[in-house]
Amino acid sequence: MQASQEVISSVIQTIVTAQQPTASQDQRRKAVELSEQLKRGEAHSSVQVALQLVQSSHQVEVQHFGYTVLQHVVGVRWDEFTAEEHTQLAATVFSLLRQVGGTTSSFAVRSKAAVLLALVTKRQGGQLLQALLPELLRLASEGPTQADMVCIVLRMMAEEVTQYRDDMEADNKRHLLSALTACVPQVLPFLEKSMEGHFGQALAASQQGQHQLSQLHAAVVTSALGTSLTYAEWAPLAPLTDSGLIRACTYFLNTQDFRMLACDTLKQISHRRQDKETLETYNSAMAATGEALVQAASALLTQQAQEQLSFEGDSDEFGQRLCETMAEFGSSHLHCLPSHDNKILFLQQMLAFTQHPYMLLSSKALPLWIALLSPRDNAAKQESHPPNPSHSLLPLECVSALLDLAGEQLRKGVGFSTDPSDFPPYFGDHQDYKDFCISYRGDMARIVRLTSGLLPDQALAAASRRLQHSLHQCSTSGTSVAEQHSQFEAAVLFLDSVVTAVCSAHLGQAASPSLNSTLSSTEALLQLLLGARLADPVLLNWHARSLECFSKLLARKPELVLAVMQKAFDMYTSNPLEGNAYGGVPPAKPTPEWKELQTARQRVGLMLVAHAKAQPQALLPHLAALANKIQEMWASGAIGTNEQSTLFDVILAAAAGADIQLQKQVVEWVLGGVRTEWQSSAFQAALDSPAAFVSHYISLHADAAGQPEVGGQQSRWQLYHHLYLIEHSGKRTTPLVKGPTGANPQKPMPPLPPRQDHPLNEHVGWMLPSLLRVCACLHAIWTPQTQAMLQSVHSAFLMGPKERAVYLRRPLPKGRHAAELSGEEEAGTVAGTNAAALRAWLRQIRESMYQSLGLMSTSVAAFYACGAGQGLWGPGLMDHVEYMDHQHLRMLLRHLMLSFTRICPPQHRNAWLLPVLAPLLPHMLARISSKWAVMVSQPALGRPSEDGTATNDEVVEERLVRELTREHLQLLLNMADKPPLEPGQGAAGAGQSVLEWLLSEAPDLALIAVATAVAALWWPDSDSGAKATAFCRAVVVVARRNERVYNFVGREMLRGSMAALAHPIFTAAETLQLIRDILAQQLATSPGPRQELLALPAITPAILQKFEADVAATGSEKEQRFIIRKLLMQSGVEDLQAALQLNFKPIVAAVVSVNNYEQRTNGKQVPVDQQGGDMGLIRLTQ
Repeated sequence: MQASQEVISSVIQTIVTAQQPTASQDQRRKAVELSEQLKRGEAHSSVQVALQLVQSSHQVEVQHFGYTVLQHVVGVRWDEFTAEEHTQLAATVFSLLRQVGGTTSSFAVRSKAAVLLALVTKRQGGQLLQALLPELLRLASEGPTQADMVCIVLRMMAEEVTQYRDDMEADNKRHLLSALTACVPQVLPFLEKSMEGHFGQALAASQQGQHQLSQLHAAVVTSALGTSLTYAEWAPLAPLTDSGLIRACTYFLNTQDFRMLACDTLKQISHRRQDKETLETYNSAMAATGEALVQAASALLTQQAQEQLSFEGDSDEFGQRLCETMAEFGSSHLHCLPSHDNKILFLQQMLAFTQHPYMLLSSKALPLWIALLSPRDNAAKQESHPPNPSHSLLPLECVSALLDLAGEQLRKGVGFSTDPSDFPPYFGDHQDYKDFCISYRGDMARIVRLTSGLLPDQALAAASRRLQHSLHQCSTSGTSVAEQHSQFEAAVLFLDSVVTAVCSAHLGQAASPSLNSTLSSTEALLQLLLGARLADPVLLNWHARSLECFSKLLARKPELVLAVMQKAFDMYTSNPLEGNAYGGVPPAKPTPEWKELQTARQRVGLMLVAHAKAQPQALLPHLAALANKIQEMWASGAIGTNEQSTLFDVILAAAAGADIQLQKQVVEWVLGGVRTEWQSSAFQAALDSPAAFVSHYISLHADAAGQPEVGGQQSRWQLYHHLYLIEHSGKRTTPLVKGPTGANPQKPMPPLPPRQDHPLNEHVGWMLPSLLRVCACLHAIWTPQTQAMLQSVHSAFLMGPKERAVYLRRPLPKGRHAAELSGEEEAGTVAGTNAAALRAWLRQIRESMYQSLGLMSTSVAAFYACGAGQGLWGPGLMDHVEYMDHQHLRMLLRHLMLSFTRICPPQHRNAWLLPVLAPLLPHMLARISSKWAVMVSQPALGRPSEDGTATNDEVVEERLVRELTREHLQLLLNMADKPPLEPGQGAAGAGQSVLEWLLSEAPDLALIAVATAVAALWWPDSDSGAKATAFCRAVVVVARRNERVYNFVGREMLRGSMAALAHPIFTAAETLQLIRDILAQQLATSPGPRQELLALPAITPAILQKFEADVAATGSEKEQRFIIRKLLMQSGVEDLQAALQLNFKPIVAAVVSVNNYEQRTNGKQVPVDQQGGDMGLIRLTQ
């Protein structure tokens, strides 16, 4: 006994020492080790020690420690005790509860004791619960402390049983839940009486000045409400209503201290859906809940109490909670309110919340209106006829009031300051404020759309009034600029919502008087906008946006198209922009005013693009005139090159669905000038070499301050827009192929085979060679020789601050202080003269080139007949690939190679595909395997260093490598797909996949692709692992076509897939399927799989022989996977029992010897199998 006491004293000393503020790390570590020792040690001894620690004579920290140990033993190790010991433990724990309740123990200790008893009850079962309940109720009558603890026990019991946990068998849980449900008729009245009785005693004690006793009674009310909240989630509604709990919550909604919990309980009831209750019982409970909420709202919305609903008012948080609860209730149960007057009062209260100036409160009411105004089923949502006002769940008077109210409230979400320091105090920062305003504005706009569908005439009239008022404000000299902006923005948002809803619901109907009235009102709005003249850039921007929503009107009245086009041209001519002289470029350092006006003018063009895409037929008759007008305005300087490109996109978009002859004519209008320039000797001379390209486009000189400045503005600006026009000509004339509903997004539908009549066929001859020469020069910029020439603007070739912030998952630098935050000067435009502008230009032309080449190679039949392009194709894409950054190579794969690999016609693969895959596949294997070797060997990559600074470069590098790996493995998956069928070709005529073709034409390349996928099975990236597994399974199917690949599958792939089961983040199901595929194919015919299985530590020939017999005896793949799993579970590899996680050193590369294909590295020819050191497959038995 003395020794035992010494042990207890030592334990107490360790705990107390570790809790001291001055405790060392070693002392705290010892306390943790002690806790683990007690939890994992002999269960009976641990209980004995813990029971000594929980005695009330010890410090709170010691008692808390003891209860933690007891909770663990009861929760995890209950089965280590006998039935008799279970009974003894239950009695002991209940005794502890009584003991704690009779002392002045802290809440932490009391709650621990309550949780422990709930755990014991859960483990012992329903019989203990039913036997214990009378004892608990008697204990609660002994005083407020005991009542508080009993409420906690009842809550914890319910939570342990009803919340999802997987630590109980289903039958035991069902029996315990049944016992708990049987106790509800006793528990709920007890909770209601506890609230009522202890609330009265708390008031009496407070009036007598006994504040400590008053707090004890108040704690009981709080605990009872908290327990009621738990039971309200699942308890049958009949006893819940009969117990008086809803009536009690109704009362407590008017008390300062308890109203939040009461409101939460009513909210929980509002979530309930009718289950086994009768409709009468269900509606009765919901009616009582609704009436309680209405009463509480009536008290809050009095004129005297309104101020308390604002920020930091006494009812700030409660007002939001109540409004949120009412919105939840009204969305599903408005019909349950007992009378029409109650419903009207409820809606009036929600309207009052909606129009409250406190935005956080107002936003809580919006989900109610959206729910009640939205169609209730999918069929109604898909119907094209207008919504029937008679079917509205809201009275039309309420819809009308809501329409006007939403128009007023829209102003709250617009015109917010862009100053990072200017935001309301109830937001954490300016970004939170901005995000809230955008969401709030979106919800209000949706409400306007929904109400406009029900009341189209009233909505159009309201839009007209608001638009006229805002235009009047914009023309009044006494109105501030900020007020003009917010007024007009709100009016345009309201107008856009109304016109979009009305046109979608009503303009598609057959002719009728009501339709004519709607058309007339909508046209009047358009005419009002066409007659307005606004010079302020911000107003001009919104003016252009306001014209976008009339596309459906233009479809019904195409004669209005010319008026809209003319208005756009007037906007250009009446708001001239510096740098728009014929062929001019933007200023190198544009002012904020220039940027605002340029953005507004760009919006004008985008408005026309939107009309062209939405209603192309309305613009088709005017395309020739539009093309002439574009050339005329560009020549006169009314529009710049940027706007010319946007307007050319208008006619391309309009012609997208036209006949082929018109498309060819439009493409000629758009690309004629580009062809003339590209065929000039000056342009061709600039592409003769990387040096010539740099001299022409990126010439460097010093500015007045001696800082480096990038020249060639005119040339860069022109090339940027030429590539833009080529890219968009291809996009607009190549129809997208959408996959069927439910198609795998990871495997998008391929485009159609190249078109023989594609409008770009006639232009490939001059475009393709020049594009490839530009591409080759661009790639050469990253070589050491060219970089040495451009050292003074070296930052232009590094990742920019914004892109870097994206990879670091950090907010993007924005606003007027963005330059200071990012550490470099703003780019201005792609024609700027600093490093940031050069970086933007390089990225844009790279993306446009890859997009254009990808579109031509997959859609334009003449592409494959271009002899000059064929000779440049491989070098243009792959020369200097070893110097490309990860993100640039990923862009090449995504925009070009993924689609090109799938679509390239089989008869052109040797001439076009092989010259690209030959250098690409070995390079990608060497690149990503070497990077993964580093990442796998440094598990702390990207974590903060010891001094607290983040290793940002490593974080960015890792994410880039992951993205590039996923893209390349998607390329391999595409190689396993069959090519698209030619028109009229049946499925039986589908040709070989690229993988099958490589196996016969370039087996070494095929082996490199397979080795890459096997290596990827090991890399800790679930997306890459899934793609690698899918590709490997495709390889197994065709492996017999090549002996080397077949042997590689039976040995290296099998070994790699077995070891990949050790991967902690990749599911074993697909990997087991891959192993099954390999063994089903080769186990009986090839020695490789047998040798690999026999290499496992515990697999003997006898075990393997039985395994082979078991596999051969069943034809079920599922059964075969189970047999394989069983074999691996007895393989002698440690930790295989837990999800087949094999504890082996991760593979970082899987490279095979390649005879004929070499990799360029810094100008030297290095065999692939000599790169990266030891890169062979690791054996399982290491």
